[in-house]
Amino acid sequence: MTLFSRLALKAAAIGVFYTATTLNMRPWLPLTTPSFAQEIDAAQTPVQQDVDALCTLVTEHYVYYETRKSVWEETCRRSRLRAAQKTAQTSAGHLALLEQMLDQLWDNHVSLDTHSAVSPRLVPSGSDYWIEFENGEALVKAVRRGSGAAKAGLQVGDEIISMNSVPVLAAATGRMRYGRTSVSAARLNWALNAQAAGYRGAPRNVSVRRGEETLKLALGKPWPTRPESTVTSTFLSGNTGYIRIEDSLGDRDTVAAFDAALEELREADGWIIDLRNTPGGGNTSVAEPIMGRFIRGVKKYQIAGPRWEGEPVRRVASRGDWRARGRVAVLVGRWTGSMGEGMAIGFDGLKRGRVYGSQMAQLAGGIESFPLPGSSYSVRFPTYNLMHVKGTDRHEWRPRYEVVADNGNGPDSALQAALDWVKR
Repeated sequence: MTLFSRLALKAAAIGVFYTATTLNMRPWLPLTTPSFAQEIDAAQTPVQQDVDALCTLVTEHYVYYETRKSVWEETCRRSRLRAAQKTAQTSAGHLALLEQMLDQLWDNHVSLDTHSAVSPRLVPSGSDYWIEFENGEALVKAVRRGSGAAKAGLQVGDEIISMNSVPVLAAATGRMRYGRTSVSAARLNWALNAQAAGYRGAPRNVSVRRGEETLKLALGKPWPTRPESTVTSTFLSGNTGYIRIEDSLGDRDTVAAFDAALEELREADGWIIDLRNTPGGGNTSVAEPIMGRFIRGVKKYQIAGPRWEGEPVRRVASRGDWRARGRVAVLVGRWTGSMGEGMAIGFDGLKRGRVYGSQMAQLAGGIESFPLPGSSYSVRFPTYNLMHVKGTDRHEWRPRYEVVADNGNGPDSALQAALDWVKR
């Protein structure tokens, strides 16, 4: 039986597997079944089959492969050797090896559909602060409101000195197993933030420098308390309607909840749409109807790039028996991910709102899911690029009105800036 045939059988068998496999799952596009030229080697162990398949999948389908090629080639060579070792034959060793391989793509939009009690947390959905390396310092640029980091007192502007008593650069290097002789700024920042999120079940203790003071903080669990509703809403000053989407862009009930919130705020003179709590992906069947309440007619809001085989221009149509008028401000930050990012560039491309906040999660491209032949796992990664209607890569696009978006327990300057404009 060819690998293609075996993958097809597995796809049919596990097609309903994705609904509740992990706590941190993102909604993805439908499962696809890739074609391979080689046959499965019956003499190989399941982990060896998965390593070989993963190496081929990434090489043939990952849209950003060329920028990772040299590191991935070394990763595959080393991983094939490790897959033959006894430690990789256990379930824990098998999963850990695949997770470590995916680390070498330094891409937060790449993951497996499962995890163990000691797996790395996903970024951004499993993270609560964001670091960037500047002038030799690992500086905190964002802290998720209500998170473990915020409750521990971590602040924007703090310098991270160490993580779990390991110097910060050494901690980051630990996630970059191969190709470390020449490391890009993007890869270093990925490693810093992957280590900041940490591993399930492991403590997260950091030493920080704040001015002349050095502090030790125990960060606890990263996730803020999840709101009971998919959408929260209220009136703000100036008769401004405020609607916040609560990590629910993959939940079809969100459209009805958004419509209900819009109806309650119908008399608003202007609007603030808060996308700062949308780290968990989502899909167009939720995002497009929401944007459709703010426009007239049919307009383009996003473009699909290389390797996309369908219509490259994505459009949104007006919807509902009335259209939300007045100014619209959209709030984004480091926990605005994937479809949340699509909505942000959509409102901007539609010329229907000002976007306030900071650089978003930078979850690049559009995701597809591929089953692995040696296990019940599937790997998910971007197979085509996504862009603003003006051609800027979605993950490189930045809000025109930049302000600190995720300030932990501090003042919400992004909300205030948006409110000042909307009610002007």
